[in-house]
Amino acid sequence: MDYGKLLNRAWTIIWEHKFLILLGILVAFGSSSGSGLSSGSQSIPRSEGEWQMPPEWRGMPFPPAEGMGMPALPVLIIVLLAGLALIIGLAIWVISTLARGALINGASQIDAGDRSSFGETFSAALQKGWTLLGIGIFPAIPAFFLLLTSLGAAGAYLGISPVFSNMGQAGPRTVWLIFGTLVCLILPITLALNLLRTFANRACMLEDCGVLAAYRRGFNVLVDNFGSALVLFLIQIGIGLVLALGLLLPSLCCLLWPLLLLVQGGIAAYFSTLWTLAWQRWTDSAPIAAPITMEVNPTTERPL
Repeated sequence: MDYGKLLNRAWTIIWEHKFLILLGILVAFGSSSGSGLSSGSQSIPRSEGEWQMPPEWRGMPFPPAEGMGMPALPVLIIVLLAGLALIIGLAIWVISTLARGALINGASQIDAGDRSSFGETFSAALQKGWTLLGIGIFPAIPAFFLLLTSLGAAGAYLGISPVFSNMGQAGPRTVWLIFGTLVCLILPITLALNLLRTFANRACMLEDCGVLAAYRRGFNVLVDNFGSALVLFLIQIGIGLVLALGLLLPSLCCLLWPLLLLVQGGIAAYFSTLWTLAWQRWTDSAPIAAPITMEVNPTTERPL
């Protein structure tokens, strides 16, 4: 594989079709939206470990929540805000996931010499929307299982804490040992599935595979082209480190964040296009130049 031509081709596609950068912005925004919301808090005076109502809360028409350090109405507001943030985050993730598929479709169509647009690529991603969402959720299943296991272990520990109290330090150490073992087993699986997601998305968009079939197809393509994929991955890491150092100072200034998001969108679109072009070369689905034919004039006399 000629990596130089591949890198140059990906840049040409992005530069000549700016709508791919817009799709990249949606991908980048979805990737960076998990930072969460921050809120300030004030210290609450306490006396002998018991909660005391702050002076500014006295005389309010709502009573404090029993057993909690704040009134019931603020707790309700926090719950509503958390639910709203969850809905917004889910919507952003869905749009970002669809934008990934649209980027793959757009780069493939353009590389094949066909015309493409933002609407056409996003429409193609919508047609495979449920599969793309399933591919995106699949890597989170092991982490979700770890979360449920942790909650169950915490509940079990609280339920049988008197037994552990008789064991001294052995009880908590046993719980942490089990939890650490689960993390060591599940974390590599989650990371591997996240890496395979890059290939599974292309199997979905370019070969119309389902969720499990896309991961199987992506795994086979990765194994068959592991050397080339590793080199391309290292190239991406190198370029990413250089760009990260260049964007370090702009990221510290909030006024430059819109420009930073634009640059991140261009980077996301470029790397997505790069992997799409590589996939087409690995699977022999790259566009083939039309054969050159010579026209023959039937009236031309052949020499005797």
